[in-house]
Amino acid sequence: MYYLRPMRPAILCFIGVTLLLLSGFKQTAPAPDDKLFLDIVATHDRIPVFNYTTKMAAVDTRPFDPKHERVFPPTTLFKSRSTDTLTHGGRVFRLRAKFDSNYAYDIAQPEGQVLHMATFDYTTATTTLGDGKSLRMGDSLYLNPTTRRHFYLMLKTNSQTYPTDSGWVYAVVSPDGKKVLQKGLIASCMACHSQSKTDRMLGAR
Repeated sequence: MYYLRPMRPAILCFIGVTLLLLSGFKQTAPAPDDKLFLDIVATHDRIPVFNYTTKMAAVDTRPFDPKHERVFPPTTLFKSRSTDTLTHGGRVFRLRAKFDSNYAYDIAQPEGQVLHMATFDYTTATTTLGDGKSLRMGDSLYLNPTTRRHFYLMLKTNSQTYPTDSGWVYAVVSPDGKKVLQKGLIASCMACHSQSKTDRMLGAR
């Protein structure tokens, strides 16, 4: 009859440490390469600025009505309605959409759509920086952009290589456009855009 020899303490210690490391290891979900988002920011001037004039009024997201008595001059700026100041909340922004004619908050977007939001701090003033360069909030109240802040991106990929949020991936890029700070399934982005009725679209918010 054979008896199993007691395992040496060193072996038991090795096995215990190995199991501990394995139990604490979390595999990072794959995400698009940083270069994809950095290239979008580097060439963002090639992406059309979303035309607010034809789809919404300059001061909010009500349908554009040229006969309204208080229609303000068109602008490429909007004030974020987000309350999350850790993201783009409390800032003004310009929005670009790769497929400009397809972009609307109530329409599903095509694969390959890119939404690019450039955000800025702002000052309140009684004078404008020029036609389309300030956001008019009243008869003599303007929001004038100052310091550039982060870029916020949405990319419709329908990828099978990495997880998406109903086809979308998100990214936050540094103000100088040289560093991806967050990418992929960003919890703060998903929490807000999950409130959308159609394809994670929320309009100019």
